[in-house]
This record gives sequence, structure tokens and C-alpha cells, in this order.
Amino acid sequence: MSAPEYNPAPSDKSVGGVENRYLRVAKKRNPLKVSIPPIHIFLYALPLVALVLWLGLRNRPDPVWLKAGDLLRQPVQLLQDVPDSLQQLYCEWRRLPFRAGDSAALRLVSRPTLSVIEWTGFRRFFQAATRQRNLVVSGVTGAGGTKQTRHVARLLASRPENILLIECAPQFDLDYHKKYIGAETNGRFVPGELLRFWGRCHQAPGEHFVVLIDNFDKINPETFFGPALWEAMSSPGDSASVGGKNVLPPPNCHLFSVTHLGPGSQVEFNAEHFKRLGQPYILEPNARELLEYLRRKWAGSADTTRVAALADTANMQRFLFYFLKTNAVLREQHGKGYELGQGSTVRDYFLKRDLPELKRTYLSHLNALRRTRQITEANFQAMDFTVRTGGLEPNSSFLARQVQYLEDTGYLVEITMVATTALLTFLAGWWVFRRREQLIRLYGERAQQVYLGFEKQLISADAAARRLEEIKTEVDSLVMRRRLNYTEGLYFLAFVEDKVKRIEFARNVTQNFLELFNTFMEDNLLTESEYTKLLQFLQTIRHKIPEETYERFREKVERAYAANN
Repeated sequence: MSAPEYNPAPSDKSVGGVENRYLRVAKKRNPLKVSIPPIHIFLYALPLVALVLWLGLRNRPDPVWLKAGDLLRQPVQLLQDVPDSLQQLYCEWRRLPFRAGDSAALRLVSRPTLSVIEWTGFRRFFQAATRQRNLVVSGVTGAGGTKQTRHVARLLASRPENILLIECAPQFDLDYHKKYIGAETNGRFVPGELLRFWGRCHQAPGEHFVVLIDNFDKINPETFFGPALWEAMSSPGDSASVGGKNVLPPPNCHLFSVTHLGPGSQVEFNAEHFKRLGQPYILEPNARELLEYLRRKWAGSADTTRVAALADTANMQRFLFYFLKTNAVLREQHGKGYELGQGSTVRDYFLKRDLPELKRTYLSHLNALRRTRQITEANFQAMDFTVRTGGLEPNSSFLARQVQYLEDTGYLVEITMVATTALLTFLAGWWVFRRREQLIRLYGERAQQVYLGFEKQLISADAAARRLEEIKTEVDSLVMRRRLNYTEGLYFLAFVEDKVKRIEFARNVTQNFLELFNTFMEDNLLTESEYTKLLQFLQTIRHKIPEETYERFREKVERAYAANN
């Protein structure tokens, strides 16, 4: 019953020659002739290989070189350049009204002289000092630890007499204790300068005072303060009995302990020291101050060679690069404290001809600190390469870094052989896979076209099933001749079998509907209940049959129902 109602196996002529055209297309697409010329694969892969090699072999710009260039372009402001900002900072600390043009703060920090100090670094240091009453200020040689701390102390205290400066030298621990803490004289305890200074602090609670102990790492702080006072300093607010008197560090007095960062200290500060003396504050070497110092020192000088060198951007970027990079290498390879600051003798060697002397300064400095690990000018070869290439970091490419790692681990030869074999295997496998993919796609498209033709009622169910069987036979032949592997063949056959089952299922469902319709129409009358059942049945099978078939069946039911009602 399905043949006359569903799709009466139209002839080639009845459907406008659709089947003939379909067969002609299938014959033209012969899977045995599908191939990609090797030259095309090579042309496709060549740009990708070239790009990968270029990216893999290209050295990256050295970040330190770029930073040196940025520093040259950025303006630098010293304390004397921003008197209003300095005055505002001072007024906020003293809680005074701010007046533009008032240079009281600048006069305070300028006594006795004003050094080259960058404004942003000074402000950061001053704000830290206002938050932390006690600080351990550390910096490498030439970083300006003592200089900046004294300027900060002047601004904090406002008056020179409110500052107590203690300068330490090795081997004077007990002498300093007697001088600044106190000693027994003729059976009577005489307070030292620090205790008398703290007494003044207690007498003037509305003022600010500063005790600045320079080179405090040259002596033992515990010996300097004495056991009782040292122990009391571990708990803020506790007093200590010194010479029969209770001593309490005043809350309006700042304590700045200036130490050298790194080797060379007599005492290495630890957590116990920081607990009593305050948190550490590190002053890093400042390239901005170095650059501005040179500019202001030689501005208007009769030494035209140095003036021209300062105006030469390439020369100054090279000099700043050596300063920044050498300090970075020393910090990474040897640790903090081995660098040289902006105030060291390296600032005198910014001419191109002075490069050997600049290197020797660093070498002498480091070799004096680490006698067991001597370094030579060969350690500067990487920096010299960066300068020659205009800022590229040597051995920074991806491939260079991987090769270096393999050489270090001893796996370079083995990995190379494995990688070559894997590459050849991949290319061969890719070629075979690509060819098989073409075949699978071709037969998949053919099977899909057959199914679409069935859905659009261009070909009958029997014709569609027959053509799908022909496609299955061709695929079986390809598997037997090893043009496709067994797994691929099974996958495709399952795909075709699914299409066949769908066609067969649609045909069975159609036949069931027609049988139900003919049963209801045996008396040539379609009742309302029968009409409802047919529409419900159509809804249940709607997604299982072509849409055109569904519409045709629905119209058939509507006409039969309308004719009887």
C-alpha cells in the first residue's frame, strides 16, 4: 500500500531526469582518482614552517635595554624642583595650612646642603617613616641610605636640635654604650646622650624627634643598648631599669638605623633586630638619580666631550643599560647587596671609551666581596652582545632556550633523533589520513545526497535504499584493497546503515498510517473520533517522515473529513 500513496518510484522522466543527473555526478566523483599533489602540500606547509622558524630563532628584546630607553625619555624631578609638593607633604605631616610658594620645607631639607634626591623616592621614604616610627634603612654602596635618611629626619623633626646623630665604627660597642646609654662614675650612674635626648622628648610631647644611628651594622645593637633596654624594646610601652632609673623610649621619637645591605656588615640583622629596631626599608640603586646627577653636574661645562656624550641618546642608553643589567645580574647570581648604587664611582664612566673602566669597577667591587668566586670581563659578553645588536638578549629565542636546556640535561642527541623520527612519521601518517579523509568525505556526501533526495521525494525509498547499498559495496571494496582501514570502513558503514534504517523506518511508518486510514475509510465515512486519532498519529510520526509526506497526509485527512461533514 505504501507504493501508490508514499512515493510511487518515479521514473527518471517523471522527476525531470533527477536520477540520471545524480548518477552522472556519482560517476564523475571516482574515489580512486582523489589525490593531492605533493608539491601542493609542500607549498601549504612552507609558510607555516618559515613562520615557526622565524619565531623560534628570533631573539627577544632585552627588557633592561627597553627600560634604559624609557628612563632617558622620562622627566626626573628632584626635591628642589618641586618646592610646593615638598611643602604640602610637610604641612600634611605637621597638620599646618598649606600656602603655595612657601619654601620652609625646602630650607629644612637643604641644611647643610641638598644632594641629588629624586622626589618620588623621597616621598615614598618619608611616607613610610610617618607610618612606621622605627625603620632599619638598608642600601648598597652608593644607594644614598645615609643621605636620604638625614633629609627625611630633618623634615620629620623640623628643628636640627631635635635630631640625635650617632655614627658607628667597628670595635667601639662598649664605648658607644657608655657614651650614649650611660656608665657608673664614682659610684653614681651618669645617663648618656641618648637617655638625655629621650628625656627631652618626654618633656616636649608636642614635638617630633629623631635618633639616627648610622652604620649600625658595624657594632652589636644589643651591646649598644644593654641587656635591660634591649629586652624592653621588644615590647612597645615597656620600660627598662637602667642605672636604677626606669627608661621608656618616647612615642614622639623616631629611630632610624642605617645599615649596609649585603656583605661587609659586622652584624647581620635578623628578625630579633627588626622586632626591636623596626621594619626594614630597602633603598634600591636609583638610575633616575644617576642620570640627573650627570646632567646637572656637566650642564654648561667646558668639557665638550662629556656634554656631547650626555646629549647622545644611544650613548646614555648604553651606559644606563650596563648600570641596570650589571646590578640585576649581580643580584640574581650573588644575592642582594652586591650591586653598586648611583652614588658609587661607576657614575664617572659614562663615556664610550670608559667602558673598560666601568667593567673593572664592578669586577673589583665583587671580587673584593667574594674572593672564592672571581669573575672576569667574560661575564660581560652577554651585555656586549645586547649593545651590538641594538637591544636583543642573547640566547633568548625559544629554540635556543630549549636547546640549552637539553644540552644541560644531556638529552639533546636522543631528543633530536626521536623528534626527527616523530616528524617523519607524522608527515607520512598525515598524508595517509588526508587521503582517507577525502574518500570518507566523498562517500559521506554521496550518501547524504541520496538521503536528501529521498526526503525531498526526488527518488523513491526503494531507489534510495538500492543506491545506499551500492555505496556500501564500493566502500567494502576500498577496505579490501586497503584504501581505507577497517575501523574507518566500519564507521562509514554504520553511517550508511543508519540512513538505510531511517528510510526503512519512514516507509514502515507511512505504511502503518495508510493502513489505519484505509481501515477508517472502509465505510467511506470519517468520524470525528477517527479524524482526531489520525491527526494524533500524524503528530507522533511527524519527525520520522519527510515534511512533504506529512503535509500530504494531513491534507488527505482534512479532505476526507471535510467531505463527510
